[in-house]
Amino acid sequence: MKFGEKTREVRVAAVALLSYVVCSVLVLQHLWADPQGRMFADNTQDQIFFEWVLTHAARLFTHGDNPFFTDQLNAPDGVNLMANTSVLGLALPFAPITLLFGAGVTLVLMDTIALAGTAIAWYFILSRHVVRSRVAAYIGGLFCGFAPSMISQSTAHPNIAGQFLIPFIVWNILRLREPGSAVRRGLVLGAVVLYQCFINEEILFLTAVALFVFLVSYLHPREYLPSLKAAMPAIAIGAGAAGVLLAVPLYHQFFGPQAYHGLPDFVHGFSSDLASFKEFSRRSIMAPDDLSVIDKMGGPTEENTFFGWPLIGLLLAGTVALWRQRAARALFITAVVFSLLSLGTVIKYKGEETTWHGPWNWVHELPLFDSVVPTRLGVAIAPLLGVLLAILVDRFVVGLPPEPAPAVASDGAFDEPSDSGGTAGSSGGSKGGDRPVSPGGGTLVAEESAMPETSEGAVGVKTDIRPEPEETTPVARWLWAVALLIALVPLVPTPQPAAPRSPIPLFFSSDAWRAEIPENSTVVAIPLGWFEGLDAMRWSTAAGLDFKIAGGYFLIPNPDDPEKAAIFSAPTRPTMQLMNSAASDGTVPVITPDQKAMAKLDLAYWKADYLVLPDQHGNSEAVRQTADQLFGPGKHVADVWVYKVTS
Repeated sequence: MKFGEKTREVRVAAVALLSYVVCSVLVLQHLWADPQGRMFADNTQDQIFFEWVLTHAARLFTHGDNPFFTDQLNAPDGVNLMANTSVLGLALPFAPITLLFGAGVTLVLMDTIALAGTAIAWYFILSRHVVRSRVAAYIGGLFCGFAPSMISQSTAHPNIAGQFLIPFIVWNILRLREPGSAVRRGLVLGAVVLYQCFINEEILFLTAVALFVFLVSYLHPREYLPSLKAAMPAIAIGAGAAGVLLAVPLYHQFFGPQAYHGLPDFVHGFSSDLASFKEFSRRSIMAPDDLSVIDKMGGPTEENTFFGWPLIGLLLAGTVALWRQRAARALFITAVVFSLLSLGTVIKYKGEETTWHGPWNWVHELPLFDSVVPTRLGVAIAPLLGVLLAILVDRFVVGLPPEPAPAVASDGAFDEPSDSGGTAGSSGGSKGGDRPVSPGGGTLVAEESAMPETSEGAVGVKTDIRPEPEETTPVARWLWAVALLIALVPLVPTPQPAAPRSPIPLFFSSDAWRAEIPENSTVVAIPLGWFEGLDAMRWSTAAGLDFKIAGGYFLIPNPDDPEKAAIFSAPTRPTMQLMNSAASDGTVPVITPDQKAMAKLDLAYWKADYLVLPDQHGNSEAVRQTADQLFGPGKHVADVWVYKVTS
C-alpha cells in the first residue's frame, strides 16, 4: 500500500474511533455533567457497590489492603471480593483517578471506556480480519459497542459492558490452528484471558461457550480432531501461564473465606422473555410510551434481547442469503443457541411463565453454569449479530470489487473452506483467479498453492471468514441499505437517565466522624435493613473505607445452607428486626430484658464499636427512643446520633 493510501486509512480509522468515544460520552452525558453529584437513575445499588470496590482498590496502594478479601464490609465476617466482581483489572489502573477525583468519576469513565472500547476493539478485528470494507467494520463495531444489551449493561455494570478484550480473545482462539510459534500465541492468549478474569469471569465463560458452539458449527466434522491437535500446544501453554498467575486468586474465590457455590435460587429466574426479541428497549429512540409493556419482560439493567422486529427480519433475510458462507451460518446458529439458552429453565412470554421448559434446564446445575444468570446469555448475542451485520454490509451493501492479490498470503488471513470442498479462495471459487485484498494490504483468501489443505481437513492453513466478492446490482445494494437503516435507526440509544445523589450525613461528608470514631472501628447503622446497608456503604466510601461497617450489598454464602449457595447481604439479626419495625411504623416498643440481652449478643457478633442513626432516616425519633432503651443514651453530633458500645 502506498504511503498516501496508508495515511488515508489511518485518518479514516481515527475518525471512526473518535466517533465511538463521542457516542459513548453522549450516552452517559447526564452522568458526566456531575459524576460526584449524580447517580444512575435506574441502578443506584450497583453504582454504590462499584464505587465502594473502586475505593477499596485505591486503598491497595495507600493501605496495602488485601485485593481478594476485605473485612471493611460485612463486619466481622467480611466479603470475598474475587467472588463479588471487584473489577481489579479496571479498578487498579484507575486508582490514581479514584484518589484524585473520587470513585464517581472513575465509574463513569469506566462505563465510557466499556462502550467505546468494545466498539473500537471489534472495529479493529473486523477491519483487519473479517470484512474488506471500513464501512462494514464500522457498522459492526458500532452495533457490538452500542447494542441494546450494551446500553442496558452500561447502567452501572462496567464489568459486563467492558468487553474490549473479547474480540482479541476470540481472534487468538480462531488463529490457533494456523502455522507459527505455539509459545508466542499461547502466551498472548494466556495474557488476554488472564486480564479478562480480573474484569469479569462470567463474560469470559460465555465467550468460551459461544466459541465452542461456533466452532462446532463452523468446522466440518473431519476437521475437529486435526484442528484440536493443531491448537492444543498453544492452548496448553496459555492455560499453563494463566493458571500459574491465577492460582492464588481463584483459590480465594472458590475456597477462601466467604466463598460460595452457585447463585440464589431466585436469580435463576432472571431470564429473557420470548417476546422481548421483537421489542425495542427503553433506552432506544423507539421505546414504547407505556414502559409497562416491557417492564414485565425485564428490568432496565437486563434488557439484553430487545433487538426489535426490523433487525430480526433483516438478519433472517441476510442469513438466508449468506447461508452458503460457513462463518455467517455458524454465527447465526450460535446466536440462536444462545437466544434459546437465555430463555431460562421455564420460558416466559410477555412476563407470564409458560408450560415449556427451555434448554437451560438441561445445563443450569452444571459447575460454572450454576453461577450464570440466564438473561446474561443474551449479552453474548450482540457481538454475534454485530459480526454478522458487518459481513452482510460488506457483501450486499458496499460490494467492493475484487482486486488481484499477492501470491503469498499475509499475516492474519483466515482461509475458509467452502461447503463443496477445497478453499473458498481457490481458483474454482472466484472469477479469473482474482483474490480480494484487505484495506490494510493483506490478502483475505490464501492462494491455494501457498496454503494447501491437508488430507484431514484445513489444518495448518490460514483461515478467513470474509465473504467472497460477488456481483451485487445497484438496486439490490440500495434495497439492502434501506433495510439496514430501518433495522438499526430505531435502536439508536438515548442518554442514560441520572438523578441527584441523596445526601449522606454531614457527620461523614465533613469528616466530623474522625473526632468521634477511631479509624478501623466497626460501625453499625441503625436501623440496618437493605437500604440502610447501602447507605452505610456510601458513608464508608465517603470516609475512604477508614472504618468497618456491618451489612452492605454483596454476595456471601448462606449460613443456613450446607451447599453454601449465595445470598445477597447478611441475614438480619434479631435486634435489627426490632429496630426496623420501629423505623417502619414509628411505634416505640417497650424493651424487655430478653431483648436487651439479645442486643448485647448481636453487638458482640458484629464486634461493634459504634452505632449511628442519621437524623434524616424516616421515623428517626421512634428509632432513637428504641435505641436508647437498648443501648443507653446516644450523643448527637452534627446530623446523627452516635452510640458508643461499652462492654
